[in-house]
Amino acid sequence: MHSRRRFIQAAALAAVSGIGPAFAQPPYPSKPIRLIVPASTGTQIDVTARFMAEAVSRHMNVSMVVENRPGAGGLVGADFAARATPDGYTLLLAGIPLFLSRYLSESTASYDPVKDFSPIAMLCSSPLGIAVAADSSYKSLSDLIGAMKSAPDQITYSSGGNGSAAHICAVMLNDMTKTSAKHVPYKGNTPAVTDLAGGRVDFTCQGAGGILPLIEAGKLRALAVTNDRRWDALPDVPTTAEAGLPEFNLTGWIGILAQAGTPAPIIELLSNEFVRAAGTPEFKAFCDQQQMFVQSQDHRRFAADMPRYEAQLKRLAMLARQG
Repeated sequence: MHSRRRFIQAAALAAVSGIGPAFAQPPYPSKPIRLIVPASTGTQIDVTARFMAEAVSRHMNVSMVVENRPGAGGLVGADFAARATPDGYTLLLAGIPLFLSRYLSESTASYDPVKDFSPIAMLCSSPLGIAVAADSSYKSLSDLIGAMKSAPDQITYSSGGNGSAAHICAVMLNDMTKTSAKHVPYKGNTPAVTDLAGGRVDFTCQGAGGILPLIEAGKLRALAVTNDRRWDALPDVPTTAEAGLPEFNLTGWIGILAQAGTPAPIIELLSNEFVRAAGTPEFKAFCDQQQMFVQSQDHRRFAADMPRYEAQLKRLAMLARQG
């Protein structure tokens, strides 16, 4: 295994340098790798990044540093990563906001989510929880929808910014229920959840990592989970189908990408490393704790799915713009 990895590293070196052996650079990786997280610390995507950085850096014997660049629903971090040199030393941990932020903010986004990135590996998927403050009068999803129908544009929801999973979840909820809750974007999911607990907005849609601690602390209450499987940590909370919306199913994903033009041997090496880490019992236990599901794919399968994600999320972005 180690000899094969050294061979791939040598091939990556040749691809990167493009010059003869006499002027060869150190084999990849020969310096720390940055893993850009387009979200604030403590969020589900952030803790996933830190788990992966530790696991992969230990196995590759190289430092992998997590760098948080939150803002604009993931746009800030993705835009920064897209402009980095395609040499394998700046990676992006991303999810559906990679597409949504781009299509919701075309005037400021400089990257194309398909053309400007090379998929490395899909890691996991995660449904969202629709939550309200613990003292909210909305005891069920039907209560919340009823309020949204009776008071158009008066019920508010928080998100980590335009294009975030929370934003698109509420857009889908508006679309399916013919309602018009008002979007209140924040710079990151943490303040979005904090203000919900403080009663400054009416609801949000977040991954388990963002809301479970506050649910356990008695500050939030979950109304529904956005896929066809309940969270193990909240066995009494229904799925959106069980709560009366059988066609509502939204599952986010988390994956690793590099810049387009990154040498193929480096993509292959990194893909193997991240897929290996995603296949360990430790990652399965981590995902269980975070109420996520392991969904590892190598760079080939991940790349094949990217056009489908783009088509689906462009439509959702269009709905978000209309709303």
